[in-house]
Amino acid sequence: MKLPCTVLACACLLAGCADPAARARLGIQESAATQTGFGATQNAAAGAPDRQWIDTYAPVTNRRAALASVQHKLDSIAGDGYFHAKAQCWIDAGREAFKAGDQWGFVEETIGAAAVLSASMERGAAMPATRPVMRTVVTVRPDLWAIADVVRHDPAFASCPDAAAPLACAEVGLMQAGHDAWRRSFGEAEARVAAAQNLLRASARTTLACSTQHSSVSTTQAPDVADAESVKPPAAAVATRRKHRGPGFSGG
Repeated sequence: MKLPCTVLACACLLAGCADPAARARLGIQESAATQTGFGATQNAAAGAPDRQWIDTYAPVTNRRAALASVQHKLDSIAGDGYFHAKAQCWIDAGREAFKAGDQWGFVEETIGAAAVLSASMERGAAMPATRPVMRTVVTVRPDLWAIADVVRHDPAFASCPDAAAPLACAEVGLMQAGHDAWRRSFGEAEARVAAAQNLLRASARTTLACSTQHSSVSTTQAPDVADAESVKPPAAAVATRRKHRGPGFSGG
């Protein structure tokens, strides 16, 4: 069967042929994130902590214990879907940053993101798929974020469980790359973007396969109806048989 060139298929292809120069630039639009040295901006727009951030994350005094606590809560929640996988990826990102000695506040933000998702799943509350706003993260590779949106909104994604975890972890990976870029570790950001891109490609291909499989099932079922219609005798033939039977024939 010849497949149409869907937006999802195009997105998958585009993800595999990204311009190396664009990857080097990371597509960062926040000008403050590219400044270095003594002239770098030091304000809220550049990621300096404000009162709201301090009030939210100051209670996290023991980051190791907080990571263990949110992991314990997540483990108690049944499920393996998109949001469950995303919460786990946030915990994993927080652990990685903690082990690396990250003191910028990203660990606290990952704990917060995982805790919000875990609490919402525990209550059975609706959860938006929008990415959280984080002080220590800038947006990198907007083109990949656009592809992630295409995959997530594809009709086949909701019924394609194998595509959920790769997409969730790709999005967290892009956020973590945004943190690398925020702290001017552009080489680490590039490497993390490449890993996230591979996950995104896997999710896109899996979703496309699910969509194709669904289309194939629908196509193979349609001829059954047509065949049932084709075996019905023509109306003229039915009338002829009735004529030969005579008016008093009742079957029996």
